Amino acid sequence: MKCFDAIKKIQFSTDKNSTEILGMWSAESEYVSFSESVYAVGAVEDWLSRIEKMMNQSLYDFTKKAFHEYPDDGTKRDKWLFKYAA
Repeated sequence: MKCFDAIKKIQFSTDKNSTEILGMWSAESEYVSFSESVYAVGAVEDWLSRIEKMMNQSLYDFTKKAFHEYPDDGTKRDKWLFKYAA
């Protein structure tokens, strides 16, 4: 059973025994880094809740950045289109 439908897996820091969560992977293998790190410490319900909040915040920030970087000439958006996760 999946906890979050949109997340295939989360990305932990590569440091040994790290509790730092850096981002998430979608089922389509697109990676989105979190706007801020989340730490897997304390009760699992607490840090899963923090992941959910950071998922929403990061997607908001990601979308806002994509909106501001949209090219003035929309016909030349091919590079822009593939720069951002769907």
